[in-house]
Amino acid sequence: MKNLMFVFVTAALAFSGCKKKGGADCEKAIDHSMDLSKADMTKQPGMDDKMIAKMRDIGVQHCKDDKWSDDARNCMADAKTEADAQACFSKLTQDQQQKMTMAAMAAAQANAPAPTPAGSAAAPEMGSAAAGSAAAPEVGSAAAGSAATK
Repeated sequence: MKNLMFVFVTAALAFSGCKKKGGADCEKAIDHSMDLSKADMTKQPGMDDKMIAKMRDIGVQHCKDDKWSDDARNCMADAKTEADAQACFSKLTQDQQQKMTMAAMAAAQANAPAPTPAGSAAAPEMGSAAAGSAAAPEVGSAAAGSAATK
């Protein structure tokens, strides 16, 4: 999940860049960064064209609303590799980084596959690694308490 979030954030960052004098606009910056990250993004579960478009929109909106610097937007627009685009994230303030990360995480969680109901044909067998997971917590387990309160 951590790797998936890093890819989401990187992709969203690559697509943003507010239009300011001397700087790449949000759309150009985010679009370029997403292009560099798309191959890795599509390998992630639930990352289809619709989700990629949503992540792009989130990046552009945060770029504009949070007033990302010319330096950060230009970095994203000029990146040559996915790693270059990821490094541009450090050019954002802590607050900007946190807002973008939280928005990307919320989008990813909202797009996650629905948990399989207990007792269905797709439910994991007892003794399997997935049995007792948050998707189908056992009564009395730590996961059951945390899943019920969310």
